[in-house]
Order: sequence, then C-alpha cells, then structure tokens
Amino acid sequence: MAIISIGEIKLKLPQQLFNDLNIFIDDMLNSECDIVIVLDGKEGTGKSRNARIIGKYISYITKRPFNENNIHFDTISYIKTSEKSQKYTVNILDESRQALNNMRKMSGSNVFFTNWLSENRDKQQVHIIVLPAIHDLDTYISLWRMSLLIRSLKGHRKSKKSNSGWKLVRGYGYVYENNKDLQKVLFNRKKHGYYSYPRPKYIFNMPDQEPFTNDELERYKNKKAEKRAEKYSDPDNPRSSKVELAFKTSTLDVISKNLYTQREWAKINNVSDATISNIMKEMKIKNEKNKK
Repeated sequence: MAIISIGEIKLKLPQQLFNDLNIFIDDMLNSECDIVIVLDGKEGTGKSRNARIIGKYISYITKRPFNENNIHFDTISYIKTSEKSQKYTVNILDESRQALNNMRKMSGSNVFFTNWLSENRDKQQVHIIVLPAIHDLDTYISLWRMSLLIRSLKGHRKSKKSNSGWKLVRGYGYVYENNKDLQKVLFNRKKHGYYSYPRPKYIFNMPDQEPFTNDELERYKNKKAEKRAEKYSDPDNPRSSKVELAFKTSTLDVISKNLYTQREWAKINNVSDATISNIMKEMKIKNEKNKK
C-alpha cells in the first residue's frame, strides 16, 4: 500500500494502481498526451469516491488544485472548465450515464463531447469518467481514448456488530488495461455478451477514506444536489431554466465554431430547424446586450 501525505490528508493507494498511475502521469508530463480513466460499477460501489481519490493523487503530483470545482455532472460544464484549465488539470465527469450513453449516441451532448475529446489530447489534461458500465460509453472513447478501466464492486463480509450478521464492503474491484483483450470484448459484444469483461490485470482494494476535507465534501454534496434539482425539480419540464440556458449556450458555441450547421444540430437534438434558428437569434441578441 502506498501512503501519500497531502496536507491534512493521508492518502492510501493500492500499490499496483499507484504504479500504473505513475506510469501514465510520466507519459503525460514527458510527451503531448493526456490521461483518460474510466470508472464503472453498480450504484453504491464507491466509484465516485475512488475517482476523487485518484484525482487527488494525480493533482498532487502535477501540482494542480483539486476540489469540488474539478467535478462536473454535465458535459457542457466539463468542456468549458477544461478549455479554461492549465495543462495537467484533473476533471471528473460524474453521474455521466445519461450524457454519454451510447444508446443515445446521436444526442447533442454525446456527439459534442466525443468530438471534443478526440481533438484535445494536446492539452495534456486528465479526464476521469464515472458511469455504471463502460459498455454504455461511446465506442470511440472506450476503444481508442481510454488509458485505464477501473471496475468498482461491492459485497458483504461477516460482522458480529450488525443486526444481519453481515457488513457492506465496497471500494474494491478490478483494473483493466486498454489492450486487445478488453477491446475484443467491447467490440464483439454478440460473441462475448453485452456486459462481459475480460480477465482483469489485477484486483484492487481501496481503503475506506475520503480525499476531500470536510468543507470540500460539503460543497461537493451541495453542488451535486443542486445539479440533481435542476434536472428533476419540475417533472413536467424536462429542461429546467438553467439546463435550457446551458443547451442554448452550447448551441451557440457549436454553430459559431462551425462544428455543425443549424440543420445538422437540429437533427442531432431532435428539434426543428426553426427552434435552432430562434436560439441563435436570441443568444446573439443577448450577447450584444451584455457587451453594452
């Protein structure tokens, strides 16, 4: 077990995972490449906390700040922050099931994020993606951009202190390199089974720890709750005002940068050409007013 003292935090990392992370960090620091780490697993397996632990360690080595501001719950916020960030910055896309599900591969957020990730390797940043199953991730990212896959699990062990006689255990799991064995399983799912995994490189057991300070953890929880409220507070309106504004802003960005035509963006997002045209007019007028 590797033990790293970071301020008031004593971070513990399984030795093999620690070694792998250091290899990828050296590659990033010494060449124009980035790091893409995917953490998957069922709900409640500790994958979000594992992502924070990994992000904290890498940020410590690269001497970059890491706190709740490095964690995002939608692709638009993620991309905007990354574009403004220095080299070697860690960003985490958490709760990304809906944003990056390959069953929604024609959604605007998925297409935009996948294209963006394919073109920003030279920024030399660290991208950590957290979702339930790598099989639901866009194939381009899982096959060609991912450096490491960490699959989080949970189980039970006997305990005399609990009423049931069993205690929930989480934070352990499997680590996979993005090699031909993993690629075969992900590419040929009809043969291997849709949610199959190959033999892992090794098993890891992450100690029970929180890499955030109490204040950082509280701000992280508040940020997560606010984002959830934005998405679900009004069941009759799938887009709250903040989410709607984010969509309008991304529409202006995508079309202004000539990534898509208005007609293409309308088709991707399953809206009319007139809707996109009206959004462009509205956002341009808004920007002109803000300049004044």
